[in-house]
This record gives sequence, structure tokens and C-alpha cells, in this order.
Amino acid sequence: MAIRRTQPKRARNYLFLVYLVVLFGVLQFLALMFFHQELISRPPSNLFSGGPRLPLEELTLRYSDEQAADIAIREELPQAEEETEEIPEPIIEEETIAGPDPGDHQILITDTKREIVSRALELLEEGMAYDYTVYPDTGYPEGNTGISTDVISIVLRDSGFDLMELIYEDMADNTGSYRMDLVGRDNPVKHIDFRHVFFQETFFSRHALEVDEEYDPDDEANHIQWQAGDIVYFEMETDRPHQNLGGIISPNTNDDGVPLVIMNSKELGQVSEVDVLLEYDIIGHYRYPYPED
Repeated sequence: MAIRRTQPKRARNYLFLVYLVVLFGVLQFLALMFFHQELISRPPSNLFSGGPRLPLEELTLRYSDEQAADIAIREELPQAEEETEEIPEPIIEEETIAGPDPGDHQILITDTKREIVSRALELLEEGMAYDYTVYPDTGYPEGNTGISTDVISIVLRDSGFDLMELIYEDMADNTGSYRMDLVGRDNPVKHIDFRHVFFQETFFSRHALEVDEEYDPDDEANHIQWQAGDIVYFEMETDRPHQNLGGIISPNTNDDGVPLVIMNSKELGQVSEVDVLLEYDIIGHYRYPYPED
């Protein structure tokens, strides 16, 4: 009988606890409802609104009213001129070389033209003797000897222009432009053809600036065309192009202001500076390399 009384008592205890939990929950809910206040946060209506739209490429600065007034006042005041120290422009001394008449003309020359003139004057001092020998290996004379065209080719070679290669390539690509009948063959020979005076002249007529072929000391416009370093060819015998001669215009002149020519020939015996512009028949006058201006 004692066991039967204990079980109902425990059941009542459990039920009492359940009621307490439910009551506690109800009271907590009522407390939250009583003390709770709903807060709604809304962003300001003009949060994403801006001022007037401006072009994208313009930059604008915003100032306060006081800053804007201060800027306006400063803009109305006269601006003091900044004192700057005047730096004198550098004086560029252009290197010149005398033309046919040093008293009247000064001809501007390039570095390349200066090298050509300097090397021609060196050959004059070296006294290269006249001699014609074929050089299958080098093409150029191996010693201090040569003919009139060797003066031109050696000067240009030492100034950066290998006529042996240049003339051979031009002849190989344009054989019809060269008088191959003068040498009795159809194809060029590298180590020989650049020394033929008529082949040299043909090459320059194709790749150099052709200048007046007549020298007139009384014509100033003609006078100044004869510049130091120019290449000139003379016809010595009609219908015998093998006898033609070539040379380089010297920076020096005779007493009358006529340019001298640095050249070599069998008659001269060695490289010489001669007064022949008014004596020989000029058949070619060239400026090489072709001037840029």
C-alpha cells in the first residue's frame, strides 16, 4: 500500500514544475512586450543625392562660404610678377669650312663631309704615287699607290662608304644601267669595276646629288655650289672613257678663289692639289653621300 501512495505524489511534483516553467515563460513574454519599443532606422532622403551634374573631365572643389569669400578677394588683387632670372641662350658655334671664296662664303658641312675632306688632305700629305695594279684579294691598293679613282674610293672607304661593295651590288642588280661593253663582259667583277672611272661616275649619277657641271667664277650662285669634298670627273679624251680622271674638291683655292682639286694621274705622278677646274672638261660633279637637306 505504501508504494501506491508514493507514485501519485511524484506525478504531482512533476506537474507542478511544468506549471512553474510555463508560468515563468508567460511572465517573461509579458515583460518583453511591456518594455519593448520598436525603433526603425531610415537613411536620410538626400543621402545619395548630389549637386548639379558636371562634365566628368572637370574637377570641382567645394569650399565653405568663408573660404569662397577669401578666394574671391585674393583673385581681385593684382598678382605680383614673379622675378625670374634671365638665362642667356647658349651660343652654338657651328663648324664651317671655307667655300670656293673664303672671303665671301662659309659653307656649313656635316661630320661625314668633314671626314671626307680631312682624309683627302691626308692622302695629299702621304703623297700616294700613281700606279695601276690589280688586287684580286683586297680590291683596294695595298700600298701607297693608286690611280685617280683610288683617291675617291679610299677617301670614301675610310669615311664609312665601301665603294667596292656598293658599286658591285648596284651593278649586279642594275647591270643594264652600266656600260658593260666598255669592259667586254656581261657580269660585274667586284675587285676591278669600282676602280673604273666610268663605272664610278655611273654609280654617283644614280646615288649622289648631281651638282652644276660648269664652273663660272663670275656667277656667285654657281660659285658657291663647288663645296669642299664634292666629287668631280673630267673628260681627257673624247670617246676614250678609260682616260677620264676623277678627283675631290679641295677646301683650298687659287689666288682668284677658284677651288683646287685633289687628284692623281700618270701625268702628275702622285696625289696632288691642282688648279684644273677652268682647264679640264668637267663631265660630272656629285655630292656624296646624298645630303639630307
